Amino acid sequence: MNHKRHPIIPRMAAASLMLGLPVAGLAQAPQPVTVDLSLSANALDMDALKKNFMGYMPASVQLVEVKPAAIHKEPAYKGKPKYGAFVVGNGPKSFTYFAVDEPENGPGKIYVDRNQNGDLTDDGAGGWDKTIDSNGVANYQSVITVNASWGGPVKEEDAGSYTLMIYKQHGTARVGYTKFTARSGKVTIGGKTYPILLAENNSDGLFINARRTDRTRRPLQLFIDLDGDGTFRGASTTGADGMKMMQSEQIMLDQPFQIAGLWWEASTIASGAQLTLIPSTAPGAVAQAQAPREVEERKLIAAGVKAPDFTAFDPAGKPIHLSDFKGKIVLLDLWATWCGPCQQAMPRLEQIYQKIKKQNVVVLSLNVFDEKSPFDAWIKKNAGSKYSFTFAFDPGERDPKKSIAATKFGVNAIPTLFVIGTDGVVKSVVVGSGNEDELVMALAKLGVDAG
Repeated sequence: MNHKRHPIIPRMAAASLMLGLPVAGLAQAPQPVTVDLSLSANALDMDALKKNFMGYMPASVQLVEVKPAAIHKEPAYKGKPKYGAFVVGNGPKSFTYFAVDEPENGPGKIYVDRNQNGDLTDDGAGGWDKTIDSNGVANYQSVITVNASWGGPVKEEDAGSYTLMIYKQHGTARVGYTKFTARSGKVTIGGKTYPILLAENNSDGLFINARRTDRTRRPLQLFIDLDGDGTFRGASTTGADGMKMMQSEQIMLDQPFQIAGLWWEASTIASGAQLTLIPSTAPGAVAQAQAPREVEERKLIAAGVKAPDFTAFDPAGKPIHLSDFKGKIVLLDLWATWCGPCQQAMPRLEQIYQKIKKQNVVVLSLNVFDEKSPFDAWIKKNAGSKYSFTFAFDPGERDPKKSIAATKFGVNAIPTLFVIGTDGVVKSVVVGSGNEDELVMALAKLGVDAG
């Protein structure tokens, strides 16, 4: 289980949501396009997220001490169990119950009723796939497959398997999770066929297309391979002036969007098995008046590139710059208080730092895509007690046009860590949590012993 990343999905201006170029010579008004989509179990697993420069939006379950009535047989617990349920879909078999057992002394376990028969003893031994020790506190991770059910409380209209990545810290009252499953298929527009993925971002299997005014659900997301390269990173084009531009291949469906120069809106059924693109108009007078344009390509800074200087602020509000550490090896860690994988990665980073801090290495942990008040609260609780390296706050906060992470380093998912040499050049980029071995090897190439 590597490469966990959290998504950064800024609200883009309507005019920059365009995908594809206008199709010349369209004589007829566009008609609605309906496509059937299939469940793709691991379309959005960690390898896919890394390959496509994607991230994920986590969900969580609040654990309770009261046993669900649906559970009638349990294993012999070593501690006091707590219970929860993963709910995927809206049908009669959408609830998958589980129990967490975390004794004070000993490893934690999670018993998931995958076959939904009310028996927690016949679905495995309850062990987590992976346990990471973080300063004496265990962080658990697993990938599980649960049942998805669509229809109504009594009648099921559709069903399938849904893959979830779940994680938890020992002793906490919540289990975090995110979906790996999406709907896949192909859509034909203007005589050209594009591979697509349709994803819901609540990890509940409900493909309900929330509008921008809806605060109860995250919008659906459409991934479309415009250039046929087998990825959804973006379609690169070259303008008349020779400038390389990047067309996004990842669309939020909470407002009208463009494909092949035409405006569309999305309509779906709850299971996501069917997607309809309905002809529409540009959202708002400003977007209608402004000619469609491509957005300038922004790529993640790679090894071999000079790391750009920036101005951030330390927890006391004093300016801090990357150039302040000239002549040192810098581990620039980009994270946010709301990012679960970032929190999981940080204790291991502290362990590595304790081994390397006397080897001309500093860790600059830059809080990005975040707000000042949660950063201040987090620092008060954790800096100095749990973590001893240097912290700073990105004054660009959540604005992608001002963010240090986005504008200077091309980052769109966190955690991301840059290993910067004494010459100020990026030597390695480590994306996601769970990649400590990759970081150790990168440091070894610079003569730093982190083993």
